[in-house]
Amino acid sequence: MSHFFFGNASRLGGLFTNAASAVKSRPVVFNSATGFSLCGASDAVAQHVEGQLDIADSVSGSSSSENCASCATSTSSQSNNSVSATSPSEPKDVGFDYRRLLAAGAVGFFVGGFVYPRAYAKLDAIWHGSLFTTVLKKSIVEIATVGIFVNSLSMTSRGLLVGRDADGVAEHVVREMPEVTLNDARVWLPYNMVAFSVIPIALRPATTAMMESCWQAYISLRSNDYKDEAKVTAGL
Repeated sequence: MSHFFFGNASRLGGLFTNAASAVKSRPVVFNSATGFSLCGASDAVAQHVEGQLDIADSVSGSSSSENCASCATSTSSQSNNSVSATSPSEPKDVGFDYRRLLAAGAVGFFVGGFVYPRAYAKLDAIWHGSLFTTVLKKSIVEIATVGIFVNSLSMTSRGLLVGRDADGVAEHVVREMPEVTLNDARVWLPYNMVAFSVIPIALRPATTAMMESCWQAYISLRSNDYKDEAKVTAGL
């Protein structure tokens, strides 16, 4: 039994060693694949959340309409059955947008494989060491440059790829960016403080991609929240 246990443990350790070696030998491939997978999965989660919210809004809106109709007039049982047939007990199938998921994955592929590794390496080259003031400077600069760039890119691409007009997308991104940037600082400043001071630079793109997957789920929700805005395309 012990031979079996230690033999499996040794093989498992060998797999981890080979994986670590692959990361070091092909970091761009690993980080790009990680970014694509995690950001794609985050968009799937966001679409599920949006679908549930749409269904809830549909149910609430239809129930209110039925209540108002019943207060205004008295209807026959046949009319009531007709209303019930169009009630939200059978909510519309929102569907799953695979094009949007692939767009999110493409953003993750680009950001995880090419933007974050170069950005972190550049910031480390400018500010050496792990002193608190040094790490704080790097964290703030990262949010003010890379963070704003990635958030704007992600929100813009998501809006355009679901069929919204360019002017409407631009106005939406401008309107959303102040709140998004504030939340970016709340989330990413603590992470950057840990990343720049503790996490090895070789592993930083992967841990950042994990953070990015959660963050991109939030960005996906903000990117598609046009409910209170007038400029949307007629085809949506």
